[in-house]
Amino acid sequence: MTKKRLFLGLLACSLLLMAGILAYFLLTFFRRDPGLLRYIFLGIVLAILVMLSVILLGFSGIILSLLADREFHFLEKPINFTVSLLYPVVIRVGRLFKIAQDKIQRSFVEVNNQLVRIRYGKLKTDRLLVLLPHCLQTTECTRRVAGNQSNCARCGRCPVGSILDLCDRYGVPVRIATGGTLARDAVRKLQPQAIVAVACERDLTSGILDCIPLPVLGVTNDRPNGPCHNTTVNLQSVEESILFFLKGGEKECTA
Repeated sequence: MTKKRLFLGLLACSLLLMAGILAYFLLTFFRRDPGLLRYIFLGIVLAILVMLSVILLGFSGIILSLLADREFHFLEKPINFTVSLLYPVVIRVGRLFKIAQDKIQRSFVEVNNQLVRIRYGKLKTDRLLVLLPHCLQTTECTRRVAGNQSNCARCGRCPVGSILDLCDRYGVPVRIATGGTLARDAVRKLQPQAIVAVACERDLTSGILDCIPLPVLGVTNDRPNGPCHNTTVNLQSVEESILFFLKGGEKECTA
């Protein structure tokens, strides 16, 4: 829960900040503006209050779901709305506190993954999609696998071959993308019901937000050689994420 607290704390701060700004404008301008402007402003305030109420409901839903470790169906849309709307605010609030963005993103991925594990279960193999970043491929390789993973020689010099073997074993579609555009194209063409995505914190976060309400389990890659260069990933984490969707829960790996 420690990693998750960072994003949840900043989310709470963002909600309080929005409420504080609303209260300030209400106290400052509502008393000054007479006549029609006053009622126009009142209408705007009421609309914002409704939005804040939905956000508060969504935030409460996140906390309740994480604490109770169960799904609340009626809170799913408010949760998605809250995350989509407040994430940019969370990043800006984090900057005020001088918190590194990748740290916030890592916390967000942790929160998202737990919510996905609470809310979603078993799928058919062809309804799941595994998305991989091209940076898993060694730069020494001359074969182009992005967009066409069948070109991979599966020589073992990088993790790509092992993950392809894993996906073949479970019969799960897999795509290797060079960026968000190719990843979105793959999602649009294959129309999966869930995604297991491997990427850095930044790309995972943007992908998760882009895919809402589609469930995405994010697996963070390791970057011993720096970002976007000969990255690696924990194969067991990838397999566990696949098995979660295929078997309706967290299962032990077969390898």
